[in-house]
Amino acid sequence: MGLDIGHRLIRVAVVGHKQGSKRTLLALEHEVIPEGIVVDNEIRNIPVLIDKVQSVLYKAMPGGISGDFVLSVNWTSGILCDRILVKPVPKVPESELILQAAMGRSPFDDAGNVLDYSILGRREEGIEAMIVAAKKEGLSPWINIFQALNLRLFAIDVDAFVLSNAYFASKPRSSDTEEDDEAVLLLNLGYKKSYAAFLKNERFNSGRSIIGGSLQELQEQLSESLGVSIDQCGDILMGTENKPSGLDAAKIKSAMENVFEGVATKVDTALRYFSSSDNYRKPSKIIIAGGGSNIINLIPFLADRLSMEAVRLNPFKSVQIDKKRFFGTNWDTEASIYTVALGLALRRF
Repeated sequence: MGLDIGHRLIRVAVVGHKQGSKRTLLALEHEVIPEGIVVDNEIRNIPVLIDKVQSVLYKAMPGGISGDFVLSVNWTSGILCDRILVKPVPKVPESELILQAAMGRSPFDDAGNVLDYSILGRREEGIEAMIVAAKKEGLSPWINIFQALNLRLFAIDVDAFVLSNAYFASKPRSSDTEEDDEAVLLLNLGYKKSYAAFLKNERFNSGRSIIGGSLQELQEQLSESLGVSIDQCGDILMGTENKPSGLDAAKIKSAMENVFEGVATKVDTALRYFSSSDNYRKPSKIIIAGGGSNIINLIPFLADRLSMEAVRLNPFKSVQIDKKRFFGTNWDTEASIYTVALGLALRRF
């Protein structure tokens, strides 16, 4: 079970794992969270959130709640990550060396942090690892929810890592003509936050926030330009209301292109930073996720403006789907809602 708790929605994806066969999608459900219950990844009302979590889980698993749960944490909310290179020492466990090295770096050395790591590779110079730190006080309330519900929380993951996993799980196996060190940009346009995650060698490499690129911020920018409500601008961006009364189509088109140009400029800056700081060539393509991936004409605009292939992330390619159970499902829409939850449920333990 992958559980993605955001500011507006709780989303759960249930996936069956069976050795030797493709993973099977069993359930997708979501529940609306009242305003102010979760703010910047901080729980402001635990009893209400517990009720909402319990409700969505019973909808997803009416026969009984069981299994391993994986929860996501937004990487922009107090989560630190960095890559380190550690020289091996005879008879000293790798885990001890990596954690000692992490605790010797500021701000990872804070006594209030929980540390974890993943080994990226081993070479002559030493062991390359990705280290992650989060504040204990920030994680405790999330852990307490599962304890209150008597559920087994197997892991807490970082959503930027989860989207990386979802992309690679849905990506076809590399052919002989593809390079193993392909780099891609995964652009997550969420409702309140957005970021660029760079993936290289089929792993998360680095990430940075895209300030002003969230769906809410894009609606606000369009609202200011057109002089109509934010809700109307949400409909315009999604293509459900093309021409509000009193506005001509040319003005709407121009305003949307200005908003798109703002996103493209921020993404271009992130691309240049990645290429210069990591001494690496430009990524081969952009994979777009989150609610913003459904903005009408945004994907072709970015592809043309940045001279790169740009596609929507579709994690459902990586699972077997019972067409009777999910009859009539619009998978493009569901991908923007459930990508993180599904990525969590696809995690290999």
